[in-house]
Amino acid sequence: MQKVLFITIGGVLLLSLLTCNIAVAQDTFEEFQAQQQEAFEEFGLMDREGMIMDEMNFLAFQAEQEALFQAFREEMEQKWGDFRERTKKNWTEYLHNGTVRWDVDFEEGTVEVEVLAEEGDTEETLREKIREAVVTLADSRGTRSEMPDDTEEVLDEPVLQDQLDLGDADDIEELAKSASEEAELEVKNSQQVREILRVNLSLVPDHIRKRAERFQKYLAKNTERYDQDPALILAIIHTESFFNPVARSHANALGLMQIVPNTAGRDVYRRLRNEDGVPSPDLLFDPESNLLFGCTYYDILSRQYIRGVNSPVVLEYLAISAYNTGAGNVARAYTGNTNIRQAVLIANEMSDQENYDHLIANLPYEETRHYLQKVTERRDNYQTWLFNE
Repeated sequence: MQKVLFITIGGVLLLSLLTCNIAVAQDTFEEFQAQQQEAFEEFGLMDREGMIMDEMNFLAFQAEQEALFQAFREEMEQKWGDFRERTKKNWTEYLHNGTVRWDVDFEEGTVEVEVLAEEGDTEETLREKIREAVVTLADSRGTRSEMPDDTEEVLDEPVLQDQLDLGDADDIEELAKSASEEAELEVKNSQQVREILRVNLSLVPDHIRKRAERFQKYLAKNTERYDQDPALILAIIHTESFFNPVARSHANALGLMQIVPNTAGRDVYRRLRNEDGVPSPDLLFDPESNLLFGCTYYDILSRQYIRGVNSPVVLEYLAISAYNTGAGNVARAYTGNTNIRQAVLIANEMSDQENYDHLIANLPYEETRHYLQKVTERRDNYQTWLFNE
């Protein structure tokens, strides 16, 4: 893989001079260069080995990972009789050669921990294994995938920090002990007999807000940088991943703001560095990096791909929709083709409410219509939350 220099997330973004007509605050190119140099000196440069790849290396990496994942999936289906896959809202991991797994639902706030009996296991050893699994879950900083041989942690702090509902327990150790006692044994009879010990736990009632608060410091940097509404970005993250930092969708969108490495991720890297590159999964699972990429991508959509919209409210509707489905599909809602400039001309002839109603009725995919509704509704909720704070 290439070795590439990457600016730390706290730094001032290096806006490409060759892309769009974004207004640069400096009056002269010399002043722009001076500010750029100041950013280098203040925040420094990190040598991020393997964090950025060229397209060929990325495609080879992706093909290798897909082959490994398919083999892993087949093995787990043989062992368990089913397979739990990581999604946008679910954090699933397998441990100990795939004999232990957990599934955290970040939308519903539920946690399921399971242990598959191996030869020689007794009920006592299974309960000890589930106790250990609950402790491990509470301490886990997440990995790149569900595969049990993927041991490299991707977060700086536990995924569920302060989010497991302890109930009457004083600490995690006591919760784990209680969970091991309450776990229920299930015997599955299909092609082979499987004994599974399972316990269900819960996240605290305000688990979504707790996760949102954890990422606010990264959010503030980027929304200020791009003059974006923090409530809007929070609503996008909520809708994309329920603040699940290790989210992965079927389309290989990664992290909090669900960045697809070789499309949105590539667009952002070109903007930031004025050169071609594809961010690695490790980079996009890092919350700080992911928010940088997500906010930058929203800025690309609203200032570069969708230009000339008279109403800031309508621009927001279009950009939200484009974040989910792409600017071309937003254009189809107005024109039947992907000509976004023509679509903007039509949108400018309509009121804010008419545009919203038109998008809800005419966006090509039902998912995007629901997405626009959810983000706009959640934005109002986050505005209330931020204002009240």
